[in-house]
Amino acid sequence: MKQQYAVSQSGRLEEAASKIKSPDALILITSKESFNAHVARLEELYPGVPSIAGMGISYAGTEVNEKGTTLIAFYDVKADAGAIEHISEMPVKYTDRLKESIKKTGASAGTSACLDFTCGEDGRLVTTFNMVLDPLNIPLVGGTVDGPAVAADGKVYEGGCVYLMLKNNTGKIKAYKENIYEPTGDRFVATKTNPKNKTLVEVNGKPAARFYQDVLSIPDSAVATQTFKNPFGRVFGNETYLISIKEINGSALDCYKQVNDMDVLTLMELKDYKKIVEDTLDQMKRDIGSVSGIFSVNCLFRYLLFNNEKYFGDYLRNMNRFGSHAGLVGVGEHYCRQHVNQTMCGIAFS
Repeated sequence: MKQQYAVSQSGRLEEAASKIKSPDALILITSKESFNAHVARLEELYPGVPSIAGMGISYAGTEVNEKGTTLIAFYDVKADAGAIEHISEMPVKYTDRLKESIKKTGASAGTSACLDFTCGEDGRLVTTFNMVLDPLNIPLVGGTVDGPAVAADGKVYEGGCVYLMLKNNTGKIKAYKENIYEPTGDRFVATKTNPKNKTLVEVNGKPAARFYQDVLSIPDSAVATQTFKNPFGRVFGNETYLISIKEINGSALDCYKQVNDMDVLTLMELKDYKKIVEDTLDQMKRDIGSVSGIFSVNCLFRYLLFNNEKYFGDYLRNMNRFGSHAGLVGVGEHYCRQHVNQTMCGIAFS
């Protein structure tokens, strides 16, 4: 399996497409202004090639593309694209589409993955996908785009979710989640929440905003940026999944991930992220052997943190160590059974 990318910083789809010949599957990431036109044109340029599309910031090789167009192509794969509609109502109605995509591609554990782009309802979607994927040990990797629509095979879905099922014809696919934070040790309980609005109302019986400020000794004005260094973590078995804080809402905290009553929480602490990135790449090498490419979704907050630390350029250079690396800056990430924040989720393949 191979991955190729083409970037147009000026946002011209034809410029990017001129470098991509006879792909087996495609991912398009472009701007809100160009989205509908580019989706339609992509279908004309590559009729019958499975594709998904989303809006937002992308990266490919050592380039960041904040306002232009990026095209990512896969070769030596069996692929199928589809959509999960009405994601705020009953997405489970569309699980038969996923089953059909698995049948068409022959997707199986160790050789396959499902990539998704969504406009929201992350928790509901992850549950829906994994009703089908989890029993087959096929990983889900994806994220929330920065816009109100996504597309699959030339059709735009307002407020929907699209997916690309990939079966590697020549080697392995393995999914990864990279967390650059570590639990501080103490555990707390979400004693009152508003899951629908992703609001954390009380922690250990205290107003959530005051609890967070008191533990970290920070003022109101620091809450929104302190999450870069100290997000909450939801403890789930042996894993801890990050919860980014969006803003103070009265005495509560609006978050980017749903929190439920009686969730076990901990505060997270930023660790040596440069070493963690190196460790992830080393693990990919051990798992895959000859890594030919990586597709990833990096959280917007990771992107902002790395930029603030003047590290994102080095990060992209490191991620291209083995071969082609490209992906999306998401506003929420999906990794197998969980919706996560402030995380890199991705696949590596041989």
